[in-house]
Amino acid sequence: MYRHYYNIDIRITIAERIQFYVAKSITIESTIEKLSDTASIELPREFKKAVENDVRLSLERKNLLEYIKVGDSIVIEAGYNGELFTEFTGYISEVGAEIPIVLECEDEMFKLKKMPLINHTFKSANLKEVLQFIAPGYQVNALDMPVGKYMIERATPYKVIEDLKDKYGVRCFFKGKVLYAGLTVDFKPQVMHDFTFGKNIRESTDLKYKTKASRKRYIKAVSMQKGSANKKVTYEFGDVGESEISLHAPLNLDQQQLKEWAEKYYNSVVFDGYEGSVDGWFYPRTEVGDGANIKDPNYPTGYRDGQYFIDGVTTTINDSDGIKRQNKLSFKIKSNEEYNRPTYGHITITPRVQRKKKQSGTASSKNRKG
Repeated sequence: MYRHYYNIDIRITIAERIQFYVAKSITIESTIEKLSDTASIELPREFKKAVENDVRLSLERKNLLEYIKVGDSIVIEAGYNGELFTEFTGYISEVGAEIPIVLECEDEMFKLKKMPLINHTFKSANLKEVLQFIAPGYQVNALDMPVGKYMIERATPYKVIEDLKDKYGVRCFFKGKVLYAGLTVDFKPQVMHDFTFGKNIRESTDLKYKTKASRKRYIKAVSMQKGSANKKVTYEFGDVGESEISLHAPLNLDQQQLKEWAEKYYNSVVFDGYEGSVDGWFYPRTEVGDGANIKDPNYPTGYRDGQYFIDGVTTTINDSDGIKRQNKLSFKIKSNEEYNRPTYGHITITPRVQRKKKQSGTASSKNRKG
């Protein structure tokens, strides 16, 4: 069978002035479950050459820390045959002291960790107001969700985001300079990628098809009410005796609203469909918040076909895998009609604008399948 092979190229730019075009391996992890996107770059043992301000720079017998330091900005670009796309933007959080040298990196959450401590009390606020207050300078795309009286005591913005996740199940993540926040089932992807077994799905894929009957759950949901620490509305739904999930719903929901909210969550975890991860190559260029349209020609009736929310993407670049994207699936995506039912709404995740550039340098990776 005829196969296409491409030369893998990378470009890593640090502090907008240092560039190099080789790496032993790169791993980029992005997930809604973790607050930060991270990247890990392992440099070759014989790392000697770079470019500084467009001038060749030899690092032989030099201390790398004289050129690279924690807090420096970093951009990772990758692609085939000189056509590069931005894969990660963020900051260096750690420079390894061992050989080979490993650079650990984080996205914009790194900046929120370093901001001054905050003391502030909101008498009554919604999620977006809180995030705009703690993260000035960033665009915020957040669910219209009340949090009531909210106190911040000697906490960095990052700690506040951790607290929102713990108390309300809110997931916050960056795409570029945009901070997204909401409940997982309220995210609606704008980009859908096609995956077909036998075509663009790797053999390493660990997808398993499960039925509703094997996913049964019992939901206990509570919505605290304004004005009293003990006043609350509760709703229970699902299969008694099965695994129990306790949910903290948005504040001040009435009984009907809480019912709709809890059942929406239940239907997001109890369905006929796949669980696990689908592994692909460099294309399609998936991101967290996108959707995966999975088709299996082995089932001509299409009953195993479905669309799923991608809540995690791990991108690896190395000699053994080439460029590989492991896409972790979450809930099964519903129809537009279901999204338009009365609720707190949904968050549409806009794809990042990708930089696409040509360059002449090549990475140390060998030719790989596209």
